[in-house]
Amino acid sequence: MKKTCRICGNSANNTPYIVREMMFGFRDEFEYFQCSNCECLQATEIPETLNKYYPTDYYSFSEPTLSKLNKIWWFFKHQRTGYYLSGKGIMGSILVKLFGEPRLPKWVRSAEVHVDSRILDVGCGAGHMLIYLHKKGFSDLTGFDPYIQEDHYYENGVRVLKRDLGEPSESFEFIMLHHSFEHVADPLNTLKALHEKTEYKGLVMIRIPIASSFAWKQYKTNWVQLDAPRHLFLHSIKSMELLSKGAGFEIESIEFDSDAFQFWGSEQYIKEIPLHDRRSYKYGLDGSIFTKNDIMRFQNKAEELNAAKQGDQACFLLRKIAT
Repeated sequence: MKKTCRICGNSANNTPYIVREMMFGFRDEFEYFQCSNCECLQATEIPETLNKYYPTDYYSFSEPTLSKLNKIWWFFKHQRTGYYLSGKGIMGSILVKLFGEPRLPKWVRSAEVHVDSRILDVGCGAGHMLIYLHKKGFSDLTGFDPYIQEDHYYENGVRVLKRDLGEPSESFEFIMLHHSFEHVADPLNTLKALHEKTEYKGLVMIRIPIASSFAWKQYKTNWVQLDAPRHLFLHSIKSMELLSKGAGFEIESIEFDSDAFQFWGSEQYIKEIPLHDRRSYKYGLDGSIFTKNDIMRFQNKAEELNAAKQGDQACFLLRKIAT
């Protein structure tokens, strides 16, 4: 079968690989290939159904933990985070002085959002990230995921909808995809749909594993973030540049944010230990093949790779431009 890259159209000198499913330990085999031009690693064939590989206990479908909403306490968080992001608000200023700055991921500042921005999380599962942001004081939070069982309207105002990007809906100031873009079967049209739902000059954030990374070169088919067959496309920097331009975005920034997982997960696969296995470090040090020093060493190496732009996952901020 001719292996033509779905990103750049190249069909010359593309390298095939046989990859096993190892998250749950099914060990079913799937063919992937890496494009010699744009370096995108992709499934040779898109499976008709992947239901077997997304069981009900798949991590993103688990119900988030919701504490009882204290409206007064949440209002204080709303003011504090609002001041942290905008520098405006007397109450927020006082709260920051008393309690310090809120702990937020780096991408929150980079995304130029404020606490009342209309924010959409695509491929959100049960809405874990949205619940987290609400606890930090954000107010207008929506999630889309076509694979959840039904819509969820949480007591705190967060809404998670069983919806595809192609369905009509309002526009958003900021759209985020936390490790969901690698699961989509048509990356370019997905980005074009995101373009339609992003307000003019708004931002889309995509966090994904990166095939142009040390971990892929080191571990190849045992790289834990390859995650066959769920991850259909493992993008490179070049393939993301091509897709972004084709969909009407420009890449504003790239921040590598990998961690120790790329090492301990891949080392386990080499030793035939699935991610969901009683011996996996996923369940803690006890019973795992690693020591505390091993994990510290892995984390230090991950930080070095991030600084060298060789980490195995990255956060892309895409700016919508006029078409």
